[in-house]
Amino acid sequence: MNMVLGQEMCEAKSINFKGMCLKWRNCKQVCISEGFPDGRCKGFIRKCVCRKFCLLN
Repeated sequence: MNMVLGQEMCEAKSINFKGMCLKWRNCKQVCISEGFPDGRCKGFIRKCVCRKFCLLN
């Protein structure tokens, strides 16, 4: 993903990812299937969080 200067990332918890997120590659694949370009494991209790660039108004 190429980021433009000043463009922020928006995040949403994955709908389809089940269980604790231990490998970000698995999370990313689930996020891609949900229509997001990227995904990462985040938080103390590891959850899969999908990421995309925010729409600018």
